[in-house]
Amino acid sequence: MRKLFSSRGLITALLFSIFLTVLLACEGPSGPSGLPGEPGNPGNPGLPGAQGPSGEPGLPGNPGNPGNPGPAGLIGPTGPPGPAGLDAVSAGARVVVSKSTVTMDESVSVWGSGFWIGESVTLILVIDGQNQLIIGDADRFQTEANVSGAFSVSFDSLGGSDDLVAMAPGIRTLLAMGGFGSVATTPVMITTASMSTSPATSLAASAVEPGDDTTIWGAGFMANEAVSIVAVAAASGEDRIIIGTQANASGAFSVDAEIDLALGIYTLWATGDMGSEASATLLVALKE
Repeated sequence: MRKLFSSRGLITALLFSIFLTVLLACEGPSGPSGLPGEPGNPGNPGLPGAQGPSGEPGLPGNPGNPGNPGPAGLIGPTGPPGPAGLDAVSAGARVVVSKSTVTMDESVSVWGSGFWIGESVTLILVIDGQNQLIIGDADRFQTEANVSGAFSVSFDSLGGSDDLVAMAPGIRTLLAMGGFGSVATTPVMITTASMSTSPATSLAASAVEPGDDTTIWGAGFMANEAVSIVAVAAASGEDRIIIGTQANASGAFSVDAEIDLALGIYTLWATGDMGSEASATLLVALKE
């Protein structure tokens, strides 16, 4: 049989292996790390990717809690009450007196219309801003409107204390005041002696501008009767003596009078000293 290796080769290989083993076992410590190398150049950026689909919107959030209310403001002091307003005249209410000239102690009737159905009505004679009396010395309303809003009531006298009776003569306002708020007024001439009115008397006056003269005509008065002419404001009931004159033998007169009144409509009252009387409308206006 042929030998593949000689004894000398085997010994040599064995010794070489032992030498390597010893050499590796006797290896020294590792040296220090070297310095880091320069960083390499950055790579080229990659291509952008395709945009993905939009996501579904999220659900709305819950509402937040309401904030606390702010502090209440201070309340200012209450102002004093204003003065009471004047009673207004109801557009539909109307009152009429059976005698436009009357004494405080003679009988008189008063009619009214345009009031509320069943409305209580108090009739007041207004002498001035501070003095007035309920007609007939009543202490409550004197009548009530019927189913058509009208009334009729009669008195033996206007009544009143001696002081009011003494103050009453002149053009006065008769006030009809309803319990539901209706108000109506009419002028009335209060005299100190009873007058017998002539149904044939008449009075007329031409329209006039403030400060100009107007002509006033009268007829049906007693012969030579002295006549006093008074203007009564339709709105306020205030009266002003315009002029005095005297009827002729036929009971007629014509007189020019200066009208120093504000613009408006007035009632002229002509009263004779023998009991005759008449009324007419006076228009005070600017000419167009």
